[in-house]
Amino acid sequence: MAKKVNTEVTEVEENTEVKEVKKSVKKTTKKVEELQTVEESAEPKKPAKKSTKKASETLEVEEINEEPKKAAKKATKAKTEVMEEIPEAKEEKVEVVKEKKPEVKEEAKKPVAEEPVEVSVEQKLVALYTLQQVDSKVDEIRAYRGNLPLEIQDLEDEIAGYETRITNLKAESKKYQKEISDYKIKIKETEALVKKYEDQQNNVRNNREYDSLTKEIEYQNLDMQLSEKRIREATAKVNDIDIKVNESQLHLQEMKASLKEKKDELSSLVEGTEIEEEQLLKRSAECEKLVEDRLLVAYKRIRKNARNGLAVVGIFDEACGGCFNRIPPQHQLDICMHKKIIVCEYCGRILVDKGIIEQYKA
Repeated sequence: MAKKVNTEVTEVEENTEVKEVKKSVKKTTKKVEELQTVEESAEPKKPAKKSTKKASETLEVEEINEEPKKAAKKATKAKTEVMEEIPEAKEEKVEVVKEKKPEVKEEAKKPVAEEPVEVSVEQKLVALYTLQQVDSKVDEIRAYRGNLPLEIQDLEDEIAGYETRITNLKAESKKYQKEISDYKIKIKETEALVKKYEDQQNNVRNNREYDSLTKEIEYQNLDMQLSEKRIREATAKVNDIDIKVNESQLHLQEMKASLKEKKDELSSLVEGTEIEEEQLLKRSAECEKLVEDRLLVAYKRIRKNARNGLAVVGIFDEACGGCFNRIPPQHQLDICMHKKIIVCEYCGRILVDKGIIEQYKA
């Protein structure tokens, strides 16, 4: 009987997935075994005196029949206890599943700061001289185009101004035309009033009514004359505006034609030099990366103030290539050593020796 109970309990163990359920099942099996041991100890002992063999055999049969029934009842009780404990274990499992582990946020990796590349003074001087040569070539290309870009910009501004002027003149002429139409309507109304007053004069009873009607007719006639005068003035203004609009439209057409010609000329000039200019600008950007920001700002400031746009010049015949003033021998020696950047005492331009120029050409 104990083996049957064990097999049933093992089946329950296989169906459950939670460890805690297994523990509870083991406890129930232990309880069943203890109950069985208690029953075995509580069985009635054999009587000392055996009356007959038949009586003993009947008692043994009854005891054998009662033992499986009791064991089955105990097994069913144990099974019900186990089944009652299983849903509790399942609920505990669900609660365990629901409780999520606290998420540990990984700290964002800090970007590794790139070590600045050390550039020697000689490399800086070569970069500055190449930058100067590239910028000078760009200036030559833009000078070859001449003042066409500025002229085109001026023409576009003038065209925009004329267009706004024409729109304003047209709006003003519409305003005067509306005034003319209003005065014409007013004249028609006054004519109707005059006619009405003249009809009333024929049916006048006394001189006083006649005089008042005549005065009203005179007033209406004067108002009509004033309206006609305003109409003449408005028509004259409209005519002047139309003349101005026509003149400005003609001038606008001429400017548009000249703008088209200049744009075509500029596009033809740009087509030949556009690729070269783009290449030079890329090279200029590469050279600027090798130069410090402080030095680059100084270079641009010197180049802006110089007439010919030269901020970096060489030494020719022991003189500055920008202002042509003589350079002392000690300064020439310092320039050739390439240990620091030296500026001309007179013009403020950055000076380089023949070695830097040869490196640029190479």
